[in-house]
Amino acid sequence: MIAYGRDRNLEEFGVFFNPTIKPGNKFIKRVEKDLPLNSNNISIALKLYNNLNEIVEYSEEVQAFDQDLSIDFLKRIYDTPINMINFGNNEVTCKNWSELYCYFLMKHNIPCVINGVVHKKVYFREAGFLFCADGSSKIKDDRDNSSMNDLTRSKLGLRPCGLTALVVDENGAKSINVYDLGLPLASETSYEYESFNDRTKVIIDKLLNNTDFKVQQIPTQDNPILSNFSLINDLLLEENLSNVSTIAYTNNLIKILFSKQEQKNISFKYIKEKSGNKYKHAELINYGNEREHKRDYSNTEGHNFICGGLDVGLKEITKRKARKMIEESAQLELELSIEEGRRLK
Repeated sequence: MIAYGRDRNLEEFGVFFNPTIKPGNKFIKRVEKDLPLNSNNISIALKLYNNLNEIVEYSEEVQAFDQDLSIDFLKRIYDTPINMINFGNNEVTCKNWSELYCYFLMKHNIPCVINGVVHKKVYFREAGFLFCADGSSKIKDDRDNSSMNDLTRSKLGLRPCGLTALVVDENGAKSINVYDLGLPLASETSYEYESFNDRTKVIIDKLLNNTDFKVQQIPTQDNPILSNFSLINDLLLEENLSNVSTIAYTNNLIKILFSKQEQKNISFKYIKEKSGNKYKHAELINYGNEREHKRDYSNTEGHNFICGGLDVGLKEITKRKARKMIEESAQLELELSIEEGRRLK
């Protein structure tokens, strides 16, 4: 295994970020909490990465519109300066997340660059390796097949997957999780992380053995499919997640609670809802009984659920309501498109 890019200058991998502004002092103090200043730089970088991910959320509106930066208000969100991000306004995009992380790395004398045209991530070099830090991308954990960004993983107490070293071996270039490199990491970074599967099974056992356990929104029926969706609902209500993280969490719970054959009967549809002047990101889920989908939500027969958006937890809805929500989401996109067209004239 050879460290990738060790003979190349760091600036070949991106652009140096030279901030003229900084986050608020309380925000800085929280990101630097329990920082192992007497340890090595990779421990400091990892602790900053984990702390930052714990206190920011991925932007709801940017997610709802698939990071379409041709839309003016999304471009403004994307370009939000780092001094505007705080505990009361903690939604980030890949761009301001990367700028925030670079700010903290540079503050602690760790040179870094920002890479990417639309999607941004951070590169820095430490301990002989070139590291890539990407907190906002959905990344697969090969240990348990769960796919989430590290902003979500941090809220669930799971091991991060988005801080990796780039290496080359006989099979070509690949990324290795910083925790798997065997580097001497400070105790402040060495948590006993559970896998997603193990953590979920522990919580399910706890819920099922709790005499106060009640299904919150989905009626109790002698139906194993509805029972699984009921469990997902109660697991969601156990967590304090944003809509973006809620949807990612739900999709991974489905992989655990439903067999591979049952998963073939499930389809998903991302939609938008509007609350005041804000857009919310939601997901419709359909279980089509014995019929296999191709995940296109072309048929609303069977059981329909909504996750995220204006609702809390997982709520079962009628097929008529599901169709109406799909139509309203399309109408929101059309109205925004017309508004943008008028603005550009």
